[in-house]
Amino acid sequence: MDFLISIKSLSLIFLLVGVGLAFSHIRLSGWILGWILLAGALLLQGFRSMLSYVAENGGVDATTYTLANEWMGLGFSLLIVASMLMMREVFARHRMAVESLRAVSAAANDAIVVLDSTGTIIVWNQAAQRIFGFDKQESLGKKLPELIVPERLRMDFKNMFDRFGRDGRGSVSDSPTEQPGLRKDGTEIVTEYSMSRANIDGKWHAIYIVRDISARKQAEEEIRARAAVLEALSARMLSSDEMDKKKLAFGLHEGLAQTLVTIKMRIERKLAQFAKSRNYVRDEPLEAVVPLLQSAIEDVKTIATGLRPSGLDDLGLLPTLGRFCREFERRHPSICVSQEISVQESELPAPLKIVIYRITESAFNVIARHENSEQIGLGLEFENGAVTLSIEDESQDTRYAGAARSNADAELQLHFGEARERTTLSGGTFSMRRGKADRVALRATWSV
Repeated sequence: MDFLISIKSLSLIFLLVGVGLAFSHIRLSGWILGWILLAGALLLQGFRSMLSYVAENGGVDATTYTLANEWMGLGFSLLIVASMLMMREVFARHRMAVESLRAVSAAANDAIVVLDSTGTIIVWNQAAQRIFGFDKQESLGKKLPELIVPERLRMDFKNMFDRFGRDGRGSVSDSPTEQPGLRKDGTEIVTEYSMSRANIDGKWHAIYIVRDISARKQAEEEIRARAAVLEALSARMLSSDEMDKKKLAFGLHEGLAQTLVTIKMRIERKLAQFAKSRNYVRDEPLEAVVPLLQSAIEDVKTIATGLRPSGLDDLGLLPTLGRFCREFERRHPSICVSQEISVQESELPAPLKIVIYRITESAFNVIARHENSEQIGLGLEFENGAVTLSIEDESQDTRYAGAARSNADAELQLHFGEARERTTLSGGTFSMRRGKADRVALRATWSV
């Protein structure tokens, strides 16, 4: 009798567990729960078989047998129902996942390829067929590297895939990676791929998403080629402009200015001769012409110097920069210029001298106009085969930080656009940053 009571208790427990799991919202580990319920049903059926055997041998009266058999039969039925519900839920979720993947794969413009842990293709969408030319029959069951990876890169791809499987990372990298791809007809394309991990049926799989960027890369190459042509054209135009300025400056300085000097000297000589004559009558209008001529001479020289510093070709860049800094301080009394020049005149290529002068001139004028600076630092050095020009706003007065901060980066780039353009067109590299108290620091470097 104790044995039967134990069987009834165990049956009741299985019954309650079956009822609870059948009508609960438990959805975790569906496979495990389903198999537990099925195992419980089989165990209960075994107990029913044992009970039948005992009853046939007269060990249990008919009333007790009937009651216990009914309880265990009910428990068996409910456990079977519960396990069926749980298994149906598992299959439904699996089918939904497969259908979702199929729908997403069909609608995607990028190739979506799912690989098992050995690198074998198990999913190949329509975009993959369009990009690489292989249909599903040709791709499913094949190793991915052997299908779309160029032969010279297959070993690298295999090593990467193996490391990806061992490391357990969620993805290969944080951003898409460029790699050549191989089409069915043997042509190579430029692809951009990303790879992430997914667990399917308890095993890890790789989801390989590929995009054909051949057209984009070709467009980028065309843009770079056009930009190179435009830069070369701009450089030639800039060089031609400097030559024109040089010729015009020479014509103004050596031609017009000298002509005006000659006219002024002749008028002064005639006035001196007239003054010695006894019948001389002072000619005030003619005398007034002399200062006008002198003013015109100075204006012509100023214009000529603005077009092309005369000392640049005669004396060199370093004396010309020194003269420019002194003239700049004279025009801007509130700004002090500090110079730190360690380069020799012979170390500077002749075509680079006018470029450095123009950049310095442009940057100084911009800083004086926009940065409210008290001090500007000018540096020029030659080291490791490179000439470096540095211009910094060295003001220590933080009252100007707010005014400097108000210039957004885009506006700052616009202000010093001429300095950047002259640097890059002459083959140099240009950088610009805000330093302490938002002071501007410019740096131009050329390899010579």
